[in-house]
Amino acid sequence: MNLAEQELFWSLCKFLDPDRERIKDLLQEGAGTPAVLGQLLYNRMGGVAYQTIYRTETAGYAPREFRNALRDAWQIGKDKNKSYARGRSFVSEILEKSGAEYVLLKGAYLCDQYPPGCRTANDVDVLTQGKWVTQIGNALRAAGFLQGAIRNGVFTPANRQEILQTKMMRGETVPYFLEVDFPYMQYLEVDINFSLDYKNTADTALPAFLSDFRMRGTCRLPSPPHFLLHLCTHLYKEAATYPWVQMRRDMSLYKFCDLYFLLYAYTLEDYGLLLTETKKYDLTLQCYYALETMRALFQLKDPILLGFLARITPPDPDVLDRVLDPAGKKEYRYAEKDVRRRFFEKDRLALLKEVCPDAQR
Repeated sequence: MNLAEQELFWSLCKFLDPDRERIKDLLQEGAGTPAVLGQLLYNRMGGVAYQTIYRTETAGYAPREFRNALRDAWQIGKDKNKSYARGRSFVSEILEKSGAEYVLLKGAYLCDQYPPGCRTANDVDVLTQGKWVTQIGNALRAAGFLQGAIRNGVFTPANRQEILQTKMMRGETVPYFLEVDFPYMQYLEVDINFSLDYKNTADTALPAFLSDFRMRGTCRLPSPPHFLLHLCTHLYKEAATYPWVQMRRDMSLYKFCDLYFLLYAYTLEDYGLLLTETKKYDLTLQCYYALETMRALFQLKDPILLGFLARITPPDPDVLDRVLDPAGKKEYRYAEKDVRRRFFEKDRLALLKEVCPDAQR
């Protein structure tokens, strides 16, 4: 992608404060190309981009196939979310009856908060403690769910080794699936997480996140600062862990957009509460990594956000460039320091340079 295409991509993703004249100019200059369209859809930002050109009244300047593809993504997102809401309510009912302590995460809340069609979810994410995993699993199995994976549109059950390995190494269970045949949702998926990172660690944050919850409709959700902190820890786990870079799932933009969306309405008081909770649970590294990377990607200049980041900046200057390989017990650093340039790289693995053990001391 050339610089004009990249600028249009970022301009369409920045849907809360779009620059109408710049978007218009870029579209008139021919920047609305298949490459931009592909990046928008690949990063699950098609609905957001359509919302942007609709709100800025710039759709008429875009090529017909470009705007129609974005419109279709937006419409499918709206219809898919109706199915998701049905599935989420069904899962919430099962979880409430199970008697376990839990909260729902990510899309379970955000799909309803974004403008319609702009945020979708593929699964219902559940956060709980290890002691409740069996109880929740039994409740899901009693409702017809099975553990496994979808391969080529067909459910494949997991074997015992896969179930144990996932639980031991990733702090989560093998996903649960139920065939429901809703529009745009053949299978309803439930992911159960019982750790805030890949290490499957027990910490004080997890029970606090579960006990301090809010009910929004049928959804049991963490409190606002805990919800945002979980987004940060989850994003950090993926962006800074080698296997996720291998899968090219380390910089999916919709996850950074969630932070952009939530922080847009944050006040000084909100940031103060977030700072307190971040330091209380020793999550400054994860919070800084996620928010600073998001700020750089969206090029935000909000002084309150900048002030918050200054208060949690870690002493390690390489924090944004480090990638860990837990299985191989190796550490890597990005040769490319600019996160926007890094974002568009086709092979980010090629940018990683292994840090020798002596250099890690």
